[in-house]
Amino acid sequence: MAVITISRQMGSLGTEIAQDVAGKLHYKYLDREGIEQGLATHGLRGSEVEKYDEKSPPFWANWQNQGRKFFYAMQMVIYEAARKGNVVIVGRGGQVLLRGIPGVLHVRIIAPLQDRIQRLVAKGGESEKELSRILKQSDRESGGFIRAFLDTDWENSMLYDLTINTRDLSSNLSVDMILHAIPVVEAIKSTQRSRQIERLDDLILQLKVEAVLLNANIRNIRVEVGAGVVTLRGNVYSSLEGRRYVSLISGIEGVQKVESNMSVYTHVGT
Repeated sequence: MAVITISRQMGSLGTEIAQDVAGKLHYKYLDREGIEQGLATHGLRGSEVEKYDEKSPPFWANWQNQGRKFFYAMQMVIYEAARKGNVVIVGRGGQVLLRGIPGVLHVRIIAPLQDRIQRLVAKGGESEKELSRILKQSDRESGGFIRAFLDTDWENSMLYDLTINTRDLSSNLSVDMILHAIPVVEAIKSTQRSRQIERLDDLILQLKVEAVLLNANIRNIRVEVGAGVVTLRGNVYSSLEGRRYVSLISGIEGVQKVESNMSVYTHVGT
């Protein structure tokens, strides 16, 4: 019942390794196609997925409603998949989103640029110069996606439990290294299963609450969630406005209680 996240550079064999691991373990394989299907259930079109998925958006895009909606929906798909377990999640910031969750193995697959170029050259097509440009752009966009949406450097070694350089390691050996780590991960998960489920439930509920606030164009409220209890923080212009927000959030499925830590703006006359 483990969860595996795999971050990979283009041409590093990461996708092939992830597919092989999922096949050998009989795990669900969650890549772009699976993410896109999940996003569709949250009302996002394929064009929006293409616009944001593992791309470095312009700075302003991160603050537009549609960019936020994409990110909330993507997180929801990943958290829901992790809650079910037995899944290999490829890319999409899984190593950051699921950091600290028991029973999750975070793997990074890398290789030197020249090795990656030669692998793609062997498949035919573009020149080495063009492939070098494509790979560097891919690295920039993947890193930019993590920075823009998660404010994290995807090369930070502390995000990963296992980093595999496929320069001299075959796909089969890389797969075996991951498979050998699974029993330890599953043992950790079995002893902390309830904490894992509770944490993922809280993350999913927080996303639901934030999505409702976003759709209502409410930007001045911060949300904290724990064991089904939602705490609202921020400033409102009246007690009536605060009660309206509490009522709005109370109607969300899964919310057990709403606690208000909102402050009413005070106006000082002159």
